Amino acid sequence: MPPPRRRKTEAAAAATDVLLSLPTEVLDDILARVGLRDAVRTSVLSRAWTRRWEFIASIDISADDGGMWKAPSAVDGILLRFPGRVRRIHVSLDQRRVNDWLPTLSRRGVESLSLKVQRQERYFRPPRLHESVFYCSGLTVLNLSTCTMPSFPLDWGFPNLRSLILSRVMFLEEDGHYQLQDIIETCPLLEDLRLVELYFEAYGDMEFVIQAPNLRCLTLCFIDEFKCVLHELSRLHSAASDMWNYVHSNFAELLAALVQARNLQLRLCTEYGWEDGWVHAHFVILSR
Repeated sequence: MPPPRRRKTEAAAAATDVLLSLPTEVLDDILARVGLRDAVRTSVLSRAWTRRWEFIASIDISADDGGMWKAPSAVDGILLRFPGRVRRIHVSLDQRRVNDWLPTLSRRGVESLSLKVQRQERYFRPPRLHESVFYCSGLTVLNLSTCTMPSFPLDWGFPNLRSLILSRVMFLEEDGHYQLQDIIETCPLLEDLRLVELYFEAYGDMEFVIQAPNLRCLTLCFIDEFKCVLHELSRLHSAASDMWNYVHSNFAELLAALVQARNLQLRLCTEYGWEDGWVHAHFVILSR
């Protein structure tokens, strides 16, 4: 009678053989459902499984996937070995690594891209993204935080984008406000737009237009003062506007453009003296 350890090894091998006998599409579905971290771990099951995960249709790389995002070298290895589509990548990166993956992702059919740069110190200049971020034409979700927007390359656009979130993003171009306007205009299917604490290199009177006929949700929270003109927001359902230190000179126009929203939240931040610090005055939420 074989020893217990040998019996366990034979049982594991038999189970592995049964799995390998399943149709390819079933195996791919299993590996896709267990998550990337566990899919890679199947490489130790047997020699036949060593590279099996590399042939699934698509993968997701997420900060929630077993802390893998904390080891950028692991993601390097995955992108090097996996030739297929990276459907979703949500990570927080050191500013030295922020552009290492963008050229590869732009060729992998990424649909959801969320990049947040980790702040190493209180005051630092957000790193400039690689222009290949504009070549991710299959994106449906783009969430960028604490970074600098690159110049436009040739032949770019986001025809499938439905959600655009820009937080603490800097625009260094002289006409950065028009750059933001162009980004929004290239998203005909855009439904969710959130602009939070944007910084522009240019000074003086600035105006840009938000024209998004399919927009359902809008959040505006600016640092720099400029004029925001809203056009064709007939499908707007909810809007939130957070004004820092000032009320826009065109506040009445802005409010009139949001009148069709079913849920409207207005919030004003003001500063009183040295001791009081920031005082937040929250206006009532209006619902219809």
